[in-house]
Amino acid sequence: MAEMKNGEEIHYFEDDEISLLDLLLVLARQKKIIMGITTLFVVVAIIASLLMTKVYQASTRILNPVQRPSFASLMEEKAGLMGDLLSLGPTGGNVYVSMLKSRSLQDQVLDRFVSNGWRDMVGAGKEMRRHDFVAENIGEMSVTEEKNGTILVTVSYTDQYKVADIANAYVEELQHMADHFFSTEAAQRRGYYENELDYAREALAQAEKSLREFQEKTGVYMGDAQLTANIQNRVNMRAQIAAREIQLRSLLSYATHQNPKVVKLEKEINGLKEEIARLELVTDSGDPLNPVGGMPAARFEYLEKFRDWKFQEVLYNTLLKMYETSRLDEAYTPVTIQVLDKAVTPEQRIKPKRKMMVVLAAMLGLFVSIFCAFLAEAWSRAEKDPEQKKKLKEFKEALGVHWLQRVLKGLVPSRSSR
Repeated sequence: MAEMKNGEEIHYFEDDEISLLDLLLVLARQKKIIMGITTLFVVVAIIASLLMTKVYQASTRILNPVQRPSFASLMEEKAGLMGDLLSLGPTGGNVYVSMLKSRSLQDQVLDRFVSNGWRDMVGAGKEMRRHDFVAENIGEMSVTEEKNGTILVTVSYTDQYKVADIANAYVEELQHMADHFFSTEAAQRRGYYENELDYAREALAQAEKSLREFQEKTGVYMGDAQLTANIQNRVNMRAQIAAREIQLRSLLSYATHQNPKVVKLEKEINGLKEEIARLELVTDSGDPLNPVGGMPAARFEYLEKFRDWKFQEVLYNTLLKMYETSRLDEAYTPVTIQVLDKAVTPEQRIKPKRKMMVVLAAMLGLFVSIFCAFLAEAWSRAEKDPEQKKKLKEFKEALGVHWLQRVLKGLVPSRSSR
């Protein structure tokens, strides 16, 4: 504080102002408290780190699995339209990270390291929670999809010599699941095409029978090469539409309308329908499919039956190729998982981190001990000041903390020891 005397400002420092030297003096007087509490925290941290379960970590890195071209897609380069039809299949982003995180794959890993019957012990209302059972038997697994296109599979477990086997097991089971997934999809397509092929075979036999009976009954026969080529062109276009519609129904059994291949297929079907509609609008007196005037009714009916027979024939041949290709795809393994870094036995644990625990405990202990040192110093001073001692007594009575007095008296050194 300051006051004016004889025109001069004189500064006075109050007795209760605390300087840095006062603080250091308090710490020096209470050094036993500081050293004792800090040492206690460090010792507790060391004991705790020794008692904690050791955790080890192993990682395996794989290249983002690439789906090899199936027989259907290989045919696309050689067969044009037919290959394009046969190559249609499920699309989407990278599903392999989701597979690794799935409960189904985790169950397969558990089957490899846990005896049979574990499913009867795990789950709601049973002996163990699933999370605890998994952590106890195969640890914790994490998956990271890295920017360079690789997938990192990391397993943390308490067994140093088992953790690498668990990490590698996840990758092996991923291969098995991917093989099963794609073979199942191929089997579904093969079964669908097989049913459609049976219908097409019956329809072809019926159309052929109807055409033959009509020929035998009327004696009408088509021998004009140009006429046959004209019909063949129209029939091929209709067969293409029918084949694409069959493929679209198969694709929609496991894909949505937003799927790029579904969108492409629907666009192609609409385009072919528009092309046929445009051709049928053109009336040509030389076109037997759009007869003008004097074509006999029997010959016109023959043309309809002939066109139906050729349509069924082209459709049957198309479905037969699709069915045979799906059979090859069913026995084919389109996914190969390449392991870039196989998991190996770790040399050191990742937990507990004893050095870090000791350092943090020492810092926390130092902070707590300094607080206790100043608290003990303040208590000691309050005991010497009659006014403060009276307030201190009222404080203790209000809170009922008589035990605090005994603790602080134990912390405060006696006068004889100072």
